[in-house]
Amino acid sequence: MMTVGIVGAILIKISFVAALVAAFLYYRNQNVVVLGGIALARNSYHLSVLGLVSAASILLYLILTHQFQYAYVWNYSSSDLPLSLLISSFYAGQEGSFTLWALFTALIGLFLLQYSARKGYEPYVMSIYSLIVSFLMLMLVVKNPFAFIWEAFPSDLVQSGPIPPGTSNIVMLDEARQIWARYPLEGKGLNPLLQNYWMVIHPQILFVGFAAMAVPYAHAVAALMKRDYTSWIRPATPWLVFGSMMLGAGIILGGYWAYETLGWGGFWGWDPVENSSLVPWLLSVAAIHTTLIQRKSGAYVKTNFFLSMLTFLAVLYSTFLTRSGVLGETSVHSFVDPGMWVYWLLLGCLALFASIGVGLLLLRRREMPTVQIEYSVYSREFAIFLGAMALVFVALFVTIGTSSPIITTILKGKASAVEMNYYVQTNLPLGIAIALLSGIGQLLWWRSSQSPSFLKSLALPAALAIITTVAVLFFGSEEPMILLFTFCSAFSLFANLRLGYSIYMGNPKYAGGVLAHIGIAIMFLGFVTSERYDETRTLSLARGKTVEALGYRVTYLGYEPTEREKYAFNVEVEREGKKHIVSPTMYHSEFTRGLMRHPDLLNFLSRDLYVAPLSLEESEDGRERRFELSKGTDVAEAGLRIAFEDFDLSNMDKTSAAEGGAFQLGVRLSVDEPTGQHKKKLTLLMINSRAGEPRFPIVPYTSSQQRLYEFRLVRIAPDQENPTNSRVEIAMTIPAEIPGEGKAETLVVEASVKPLINLVWLGTVTLLVGFVVTITRRVREARLGSIVQE
Repeated sequence: MMTVGIVGAILIKISFVAALVAAFLYYRNQNVVVLGGIALARNSYHLSVLGLVSAASILLYLILTHQFQYAYVWNYSSSDLPLSLLISSFYAGQEGSFTLWALFTALIGLFLLQYSARKGYEPYVMSIYSLIVSFLMLMLVVKNPFAFIWEAFPSDLVQSGPIPPGTSNIVMLDEARQIWARYPLEGKGLNPLLQNYWMVIHPQILFVGFAAMAVPYAHAVAALMKRDYTSWIRPATPWLVFGSMMLGAGIILGGYWAYETLGWGGFWGWDPVENSSLVPWLLSVAAIHTTLIQRKSGAYVKTNFFLSMLTFLAVLYSTFLTRSGVLGETSVHSFVDPGMWVYWLLLGCLALFASIGVGLLLLRRREMPTVQIEYSVYSREFAIFLGAMALVFVALFVTIGTSSPIITTILKGKASAVEMNYYVQTNLPLGIAIALLSGIGQLLWWRSSQSPSFLKSLALPAALAIITTVAVLFFGSEEPMILLFTFCSAFSLFANLRLGYSIYMGNPKYAGGVLAHIGIAIMFLGFVTSERYDETRTLSLARGKTVEALGYRVTYLGYEPTEREKYAFNVEVEREGKKHIVSPTMYHSEFTRGLMRHPDLLNFLSRDLYVAPLSLEESEDGRERRFELSKGTDVAEAGLRIAFEDFDLSNMDKTSAAEGGAFQLGVRLSVDEPTGQHKKKLTLLMINSRAGEPRFPIVPYTSSQQRLYEFRLVRIAPDQENPTNSRVEIAMTIPAEIPGEGKAETLVVEASVKPLINLVWLGTVTLLVGFVVTITRRVREARLGSIVQE
């Protein structure tokens, strides 16, 4: 009897063959039109899309009806998930996310087919595009989402013990089928980190962006095949802008998801999966700018071909990095090893499309027109080109950092990831250049600008930028690079605001680029205020007792159960007589077999208060106190004054630490009593073994009254960029002789104030509005071009 899942697997194979046939038929009809060939190619492509849509619908049906005999359904869903998250489990794993990517790529192809037919590009564009679809379908043939659980995990399902000699795989599968038929199944469920409403929105937008990046590549290769080196950018540009917009929206939503859910207080961690969407976006934005120059002056023909193809190749390379298993030990987000077939298929797909694109570009390079550059360095063209190249170098440095596990494996035989500081050090100077050029470029004229008028136009934005930078300096930043970044970002903001007002009063449909630059400038300023001026404290909140920190009065009120065995820990936050409740959550997850933590935040116009739970401690005698110290600060606890003097690196093996080996790090404390006559130095240690498990030995301290205190390290948070911001968390056990202590319930949280973080979100929304305005105008221009050609 043929099951629904088997039908789905057959439909995927049919879709793969149909897409491959469509690619062949389109290629065959490029130069010599065969009678009925184009119609047959279209029908083949439509059949491929229909088969894929049907297969995806079957997979969704299996998930919604809890068909746990299928490995994918069992791995990523469960019967207790709400409907929205149950649907989201469709793309929670390798097979499902490949299906979603292939589905969006195929559906976009339906619009591209009609679009390219009107432009006279259909056989050329669709031959390449159908080939891309066929390779995505081949991925699903190899990584079958309809595999039965006894096919995917036969050895795990057979009864424990060695398999008797001579037992065939068929016998094993039969026994596995009997086991699963005998017992009702429940799925493993969705990863708790993915059980969020952003899971319903973010992946679809991101994969639409990935799918759309195939269109500029197809246009570029089609133009090379057709030997059209100039006019191809007009029909390709709207797709390039659309792909950038969707990918940018996906990046933004992913950043907010991380900020709201993960609990580390940031929105970008330079993880390889995050970088996999950032690099293609940077390259696509660079391509948008260089195609603008070609439309104006005819220059950078080869550059535009290369960048348009490189954008899609970056998507493939990022997919290879994050889904082949090569980053499994260095990224918290990357997928596990999918098997050698998928590994080589991803690598082969990248090699094939790189060979097609780059090979054709090299083959046609001598035929391409060379336009002599006629603009001066005081021109908008030159500023745009420099900005585009800065974006390309940012993409290059991010790619090197993301690829570091592969690079270090080749060079040293051991995979290791770069520190986050690498990305800051390499990209901050380029960010400064991008901010400055996005302001200067808007004040320059095409081809050439007169120096007096140009310098005059700089005056107002520069003056306002200086005022903004002085304000930032007043609030405490003394880092020259950060101040320079602030100045350039503010200059870009005011320069674009001035130009944007003029455009709005004249012809608003041309305001897309200005709006995008305003958004980038606001976002950059938000980076500075929220990341460089944030304050963080680790607080131990005894139930019912108020603690003053970060300008707030904070009181832990207790916890209460919420949905699905989760617990909300209610914390009252008071400032200037106004009270609010934040409720971070913690719960034990069977999926991860560990404690899961989710933060909560209060959003104000000028700041966010971010509260991330760390632990709930119930001490029998309530005599352990925890506190956090910054370097050079002290705290009074239980009759003692404890000061954090410095780190002790005398026994630190930096080479071993860098390679993940054993090392020892000390923290020097000064402990004093009110009399000032019993001051003593203590060194608390963190000893890290080669296995990676740190130990924090207890260090005793005997007071002048012969009372025994005990100290130990809990957490170390060094800051390499600004050592004075380095923090340590210390636990101190109070002697039993000190009265007034009873049983205590203590919630340990990390509280942060993020000043003006709303600038980040305002900037990103403004950026997306700029993309929408731009793509609307480009589509209208493309339609007008079609009418003129007809």
